[in-house]
Amino acid sequence: NKNSAKVLAKKESKRKAIMQAVIKTVADKGFHKTNITEIAKEANVADGTVYLYFKSKDELFIKAFDELVNKKLIEIKQMLQNEENAFDKLSKFFDHHITVITETPYIARFIGVEIRQSPQFYKKFPEYQPFKDYIAYLQSLIDDAKAEGSIADIDSEAVSYIIFGTMDYILTEWAIKDQNFPLAEMKDRITKVLKFGLLKRGN
Repeated sequence: NKNSAKVLAKKESKRKAIMQAVIKTVADKGFHKTNITEIAKEANVADGTVYLYFKSKDELFIKAFDELVNKKLIEIKQMLQNEENAFDKLSKFFDHHITVITETPYIARFIGVEIRQSPQFYKKFPEYQPFKDYIAYLQSLIDDAKAEGSIADIDSEAVSYIIFGTMDYILTEWAIKDQNFPLAEMKDRITKVLKFGLLKRGN
């Protein structure tokens, strides 16, 4: 009924507000310096409300990170869907990744910096692999480009790490240097290397 739908919509709205709040506060203060009270204040809810949706700050962080990365991956897939071939998708993946991450600077800081500042977090959750699906999709683009013959028969897993690591590095540099890093120039230069450096000889 309508009342049940309204209650569910209100709950989902609060859940999203809390997850948005953890991204903003952690990006600003760091994971270890952020507490539930600050997250609740940013989300405009009571401390107890946070615990109605998430058991702990760790769980909140993981779910917020996973949902954010998944959302960005979906955006990139949508941006690539009209490309004519696998090589074009692969060559533009880097460009689109930079675009969707940097459109909101605090998201770039959250993704690029905070996940590395929490070694204790990874000791606590050793199986957590936040970029697993992201890298798997990138590897699938490389496999497709190999299958269509547009790039050489290279190690897809290794190349996916090379591309992702490059994206990760320049985004982190940009995020921690308050956007003084020449992101646009570097993005264009690296995109050219990825595109023309991977072309099969004779193409």
